[in-house]
Amino acid sequence: MIIAKFHRQGGETLLAACDSELFGKCLESEDIKLDLGIEFYNGEKVDEDEFCSMLAQATSANLVGPKCIELAVKMEMVHPDAVLEICGVPHAMFINM
Repeated sequence: MIIAKFHRQGGETLLAACDSELFGKCLESEDIKLDLGIEFYNGEKVDEDEFCSMLAQATSANLVGPKCIELAVKMEMVHPDAVLEICGVPHAMFINM
């Protein structure tokens, strides 16, 4: 399962999503702190098909976790070389222009 939430502003739709087992955790390295317990990520639990449908509607996304990233790469929304790791957890962002 994936936790996913839309944030809408004007005509833009940002999808914030993380693998459900990561929700509530804080990933912290020397330079980066990524808090997955904040309201930004607190959405609904969705399966892979629902997530892919949401991803297709997004004009931008902030994705965390191996499942999210794998699906986004498979849908060609994220290039594999654009994936970063924070504390060993994959993270990617995209903007669909």
